[in-house]
Amino acid sequence: MKKLRIALIVDHRNYFAWQDAIVKDLKDSKSVEIVLKINLDEEIKKAKNSEKKLPLLWKLFLKIDSKIFKPNPNATAILDNDITLNDIPSYQITDSFIPSDLDTYNLDIILNLTETNSNLKIQDAAKYGVWFLNHCDLDGINKRPYGIWEMLDQKPQVAGVLRYLKLGMSSPKTIDLTFSCKDGLSYKRNLNEILWQTHFLVKNNVELLATNEELFNKKLNSKSHIYESKAINVPLLPPSNLKILSFVLKLYKNKILQLIKSQFYFDQWALIFFNNKNANDPFNLKSYTKILPPKDRFWADPFLIKHNDKTYLFIEELIYKNKLGHLAVMEIDEQGNYTKPETILVKDYHLSYPFVFEDNGSYYMIPETSGNNDIQLYKATDFPLKWEFQQVLMKDVVAVDTTIYKENDTYWMFTNMKKHKGASKHVELFLYSSKSLYTDQWIEHPLNPIITDIKTARPAGKLFINNGKLYRPSQNCSNHYGYGLNISEITSLSNNDFKETIITAIKPDWSKSINCTHSFNSAEQLYISDIKIKRKRF
Repeated sequence: MKKLRIALIVDHRNYFAWQDAIVKDLKDSKSVEIVLKINLDEEIKKAKNSEKKLPLLWKLFLKIDSKIFKPNPNATAILDNDITLNDIPSYQITDSFIPSDLDTYNLDIILNLTETNSNLKIQDAAKYGVWFLNHCDLDGINKRPYGIWEMLDQKPQVAGVLRYLKLGMSSPKTIDLTFSCKDGLSYKRNLNEILWQTHFLVKNNVELLATNEELFNKKLNSKSHIYESKAINVPLLPPSNLKILSFVLKLYKNKILQLIKSQFYFDQWALIFFNNKNANDPFNLKSYTKILPPKDRFWADPFLIKHNDKTYLFIEELIYKNKLGHLAVMEIDEQGNYTKPETILVKDYHLSYPFVFEDNGSYYMIPETSGNNDIQLYKATDFPLKWEFQQVLMKDVVAVDTTIYKENDTYWMFTNMKKHKGASKHVELFLYSSKSLYTDQWIEHPLNPIITDIKTARPAGKLFINNGKLYRPSQNCSNHYGYGLNISEITSLSNNDFKETIITAIKPDWSKSINCTHSFNSAEQLYISDIKIKRKRF
């Protein structure tokens, strides 16, 4: 396999930890060779000098935010790039530069990790042009500083975009994009998460291009139109003094109201149940019946299994004083009457998402065990109460809500993973396959992560077939964890492709007391979901 030859553009005076992570990923890759470091020092300096003076309250806001919120790892920590790039030859761009000056380097990609994109001639010096990152929604925001305008304008998520510009193109096109959840309190944390989340876009797409150019081009064709009319540079428009003052006053007002309300109400995960005997719309959660747990605990992540004419409801149960979730099961009938939960699995780390499924006449369970950094498989020895550990399916991973779907003789594993300490576990959905359930050698899908969007990535229940079509429930964590629920039709699932389309987006908007709904499961005509509700303390 031929390695891609890459040139880097970095600002040696402002070389950040998230940029260093990208560079180290590329240096460690077997698909890439970094052959050149291009200096645009004068252009970067000119761009900095042309920027407007920052408003006083914005500077004060930055200082206070940095004092209070200190994310770890810090994506904007300034590092010495000579430590990582000291062995890479350097080239200085001057006013007399022409693309042929770099012909001897035989460049495939020029990766620009700065905010300066003024020298358009350089795009012609590499086969696949200049790649660069923007960290905002270029339609809804399209301004810097990155991460603050989502807070000020009450946007639910922050976007990160990998774009490129090459010979013959009048404007950039999108290679890939991702979304992280907006942090409503801290600009520093907001920026930190999207920087760490976006840095994966470079490695993932460079390696896909190097290993399978056909698949890369297919993926590119599906996304290149996004933001294609947007200019290469994102303007710096810091918020005014009035904008900052208004935001801070509103923030303090909301926090005070929340503190007052918390004395009388608390948030609790509860269940909602529906019997679809009249073939009504099962996605209309407003018609479901609440199943409220005692006030000392919550019930969440419900799964239904029909066995020997009885329906069993598997849940995560968390007793507040214990702080760790365990797994339990109860019996439920067609009217929603249920028995007291019986504990089936307890560990010294948190357990949730009891994904229970039948295969070859036996029942299996894959609970979420991200607290143990693995994915575990259990088998029922006396269903539904006794479960025996079988094996670890994956180790040394922070994986959540693992969901298996079997089609013909192939097991498909959907799981969200947190690949970096600074990134989110809600954003990236990975897909693996195997011909055997009992294995720790799952084959990674070439398009992994198949979804990089906080609105649709994280699994929310078992896949199901309706009228010959395959559907996948997913969580919408864009406003906050567990905010909403999606039902998507999977239109392509193969060793080289994955596509899905949202057919229903369910938001917790049918009652003021509900602020989350984040799972969906069924057994024959019985349906179950969970919600987060406000309950009176007294």
